[in-house]
Amino acid sequence: MFRINTFQRPDKRAVEQGPEAVRLWREETWPAIRARARAENGEVLFADQVGIRSDQVTGRTWGARGATPVVRRTGNRFSTNAVSAISPRGRMHFMVFTETFDAKAMCRFLARIVGHFDHKVHLIVDRHSAHRSKTVRTWLAGRKAQIELTSSPRTRPN
Repeated sequence: MFRINTFQRPDKRAVEQGPEAVRLWREETWPAIRARARAENGEVLFADQVGIRSDQVTGRTWGARGATPVVRRTGNRFSTNAVSAISPRGRMHFMVFTETFDAKAMCRFLARIVGHFDHKVHLIVDRHSAHRSKTVRTWLAGRKAQIELTSSPRTRPN
């Protein structure tokens, strides 16, 4: 018996992703965070940041075979950044800014998040250096009743 191949869109997976780390997250870490948030009548949010540039090339266009299409545009460029947090139910909070995403920007975002809730927030973040910085740790230390950060684990396979 032989297989018939079909044209498909591949599933994209991070090369750093470790199956054991994913299993631990799904079976132990996430249920513990969710249970703690429920016990505290808290809110769980997942956060991430993104940079957006005006000269980002996306998509394709039609052109004559052998002749690369030209899209005329200005040489002026600009960029902006955004950080957002979303709940498992789809409630979203975001902040758009032009400066670099660093510990100072993260603390501003955290202050905005805390200001939106009258109960504790459990914020799940990736391992960006701003999230793990001394500045952010110091900011969080004085607000343990309001917000708790959980960083995703290192997932690089051995």
